[in-house]
Amino acid sequence: MPQITEKITSRKNALITQMSKLGERKQRDEVGLFRIDGKKLFAEAKNNGVRIEYVFATREIIDSMGAQLDGCGQVCEVTPDVLFKLTDEKSPEGIVAVAKKLPPRSEPPTADFRALLLSSIRDPGNVGTIIRSARALGIDRVYLSADCADVYSPKTLRATMGMLFSQPFEMVGDELALIDRLRLSGCKVYATALGRDAMRLGEFSLPKSTCFVVGNEGHGLSDELISACDGCVIIPMAEGCESLNAAAAATILAWEIRR
Repeated sequence: MPQITEKITSRKNALITQMSKLGERKQRDEVGLFRIDGKKLFAEAKNNGVRIEYVFATREIIDSMGAQLDGCGQVCEVTPDVLFKLTDEKSPEGIVAVAKKLPPRSEPPTADFRALLLSSIRDPGNVGTIIRSARALGIDRVYLSADCADVYSPKTLRATMGMLFSQPFEMVGDELALIDRLRLSGCKVYATALGRDAMRLGEFSLPKSTCFVVGNEGHGLSDELISACDGCVIIPMAEGCESLNAAAAATILAWEIRR
């Protein structure tokens, strides 16, 4: 059984008050911590070596999970009422963990490099679903512009189904510099956008190293970003359909890279 460091019964406890603020991006950025809700996400994080600083769990969960909680930082027993303050889940599973943000990754592209660059995708569900699809389809890296939805938000994490902890990703401050870097490494970069010379996905051969740039559904990609790419690609659709949800489009693109 894990050693319980503290038993907390008050919602006004100082640690609980501090940890309850992790639902806000500003707080996550300031302290470098994020929240993990539920048993599945906790297991995925632990199995992938994520550094877990705190575990807040009910007595029932502590008894049932036992050794699974070993190796974590502080394990605190809390009442269901206290747990509700830590999460926005309507039916929490009895465990909330707090972990260190993952270390940044910026390894250079290798041969047969497959990547997605997400530009200004602000919906957490879309970002999370794209990360989940990328992991399932063997994408080597997901790049995210600084104004994308936070990968550490509870909504994004839920949408990833824990794949955030095993899918390589990188936050990008300068998208144009990244595109230049990828192209110099031999990776072809395609903007998913309409254009006079746009190629139809599935009707041309992709190079071994490919990165697709996916933009915001409402505004698409800027002309500057499109011009920086090697070309434009569109996904063929039935007549009368103008666009796809960003997550659906990215999943199709990821599948095409893999295929």
